[in-house]
Amino acid sequence: MPFKIEELVSGKENGQEVNVDGFSLPVSALKKLMQDGYINLQVYKDNKTFSLWGKNCTACFTEEQIRERA
Repeated sequence: MPFKIEELVSGKENGQEVNVDGFSLPVSALKKLMQDGYINLQVYKDNKTFSLWGKNCTACFTEEQIRERA
């Protein structure tokens, strides 16, 4: 089930983390992904990856790759 990134970070500040299906992700990294045009986030627990997409972009990231954006 996809998550809306905006809903995940709503009311949260940079420096905080959010729990997404058992993974802890930095709010600042998710906000940067939103600025890059990503809207939705889907967790794939079997291979520990995250699919992100928006109107004009789509990508697959590992938790480490998302953390690097923080």
